[in-house]
Amino acid sequence: MAGKSDPSFDGLPSYPESVSSSTYPTPSIPNKVARARSALISTLVTTQLLPHLHSNVLSGLSNTTLLIIPTNVSELQPPHSSNVDAIDSRTSEATHLQERVVGFLSSENLTLVRLQGQENSLGFWCQPTVVIELEHHLRSQLQREGQRVVGGNASQRRVSNAEWRTIEKKPLQTGEAGIEVGIKEISLRTENTMGLYETRTGKAVVVKVEVGG
Repeated sequence: MAGKSDPSFDGLPSYPESVSSSTYPTPSIPNKVARARSALISTLVTTQLLPHLHSNVLSGLSNTTLLIIPTNVSELQPPHSSNVDAIDSRTSEATHLQERVVGFLSSENLTLVRLQGQENSLGFWCQPTVVIELEHHLRSQLQREGQRVVGGNASQRRVSNAEWRTIEKKPLQTGEAGIEVGIKEISLRTENTMGLYETRTGKAVVVKVEVGG
C-alpha cells in the first residue's frame, strides 16, 4: 500500500481493504427462529401435505385429513419401533394391520404421517405461530394452484387442542377449497398378537382439506 508520503496516496482505502473492513449485520435470534420455522413448514407442505392431497384428488376424493405425528410423541409411535420416517398408514401394510385411528369418520380419508428428526418435535409444532403459519403456507399453495380458499383458521384461529365443534357449512363450489389446521389429541387402537386391543392417545397436527367439485 502506498504511504502518506507517496504523491499517489489519496487517503481512500484500497478495494481489498474496503471489503475486508466492511461489517455485515448478523441475523438476529428472532430472524433465525423465523427462518428455521418457515423452512420446516415449507418442507412439510411440499413433501407430505401436497403429495397426499394430490394423490387423493387423482383418486376422486374430495377431502383429505392428515394426522401428522411429531417425533417425540412416544404414545403414537409404531409398536416395537421408534422414529419411523414418514410412515403412511395406507402404504405400510404392517402398520395398517396393527393400528387403527379411532374417533374420526371413515369418510374423512385419514392419512397417518410420522415425522422424523429432533427438529420435528411436539414443542415446535404445537406453537400457535407455527399452526397459523402452516395454515397460511398451505393456503398460499392452494391459491397458486387456482383454488379459492374459504373458511379455515384464517378466520377462526382455532389453535387449541379443544374438541372441534361440528359447524353446518355450505357445500364448496368448483374451484373452492376449505382447510383447517390445529393440534388435537388422537387415539390409535392396536391389536397385539394375543388379540387384545390397546388404545394409545397423544397429540398430533391435524390438517383437513376439502375441495369442491
